[in-house]
Amino acid sequence: MKGNCLRVCILLSAALGARADVTFTLAPADGSLEGTAGTAVGWGYTISTTTDYVTIESISFGDLTPIGVFSTPGIPSSVASAGSPITTSWVEGISGLQYDISSSAILGASTEGVMTLTYDTFSDPGLTNQIGFGDTVNAQFDSADVLAQVTVNGVAPPTTVPEPSFSWLVVPMLGLVLFRARTFNRRSRPSSN
Repeated sequence: MKGNCLRVCILLSAALGARADVTFTLAPADGSLEGTAGTAVGWGYTISTTTDYVTIESISFGDLTPIGVFSTPGIPSSVASAGSPITTSWVEGISGLQYDISSSAILGASTEGVMTLTYDTFSDPGLTNQIGFGDTVNAQFDSADVLAQVTVNGVAPPTTVPEPSFSWLVVPMLGLVLFRARTFNRRSRPSSN
């Protein structure tokens, strides 16, 4: 009986030790972004591992006081493995981690939270032998969790064409009045004959 327990304990220990050591980093690494109300900002990211094969299940942003909407456009179906990280840059609406700042967000408003990767691990590149499901890791920077942050740094650009200023209307009108006055003066002079 002791021999069986020892064998089971060793197998469990080996299985737990086989779990991938996964690293999740953002670009920019400190997680800080700024943008104007009504625009989108975004993070790129890298997922690497020292063992096994890792696939992305989901990435979430736990923003405490939302000033917009977080999304993950185009999560890649690629696999990270030792020496082959998944690196994804942010391209608006296409890839990366995106935050659409509300058009009603006020200047200086901000939100922050932890970015969390949920991943699955496999022992083989064909992804037939799953050894971990739904494991999580937070984005890291200098071995500490990143508090990803979005700050509103301006106002949305105007959506209407501005009216011409008053001076641009006055100058042509003044020129026209002077031209007419000069023409009128020439006509009203008596002829020299």
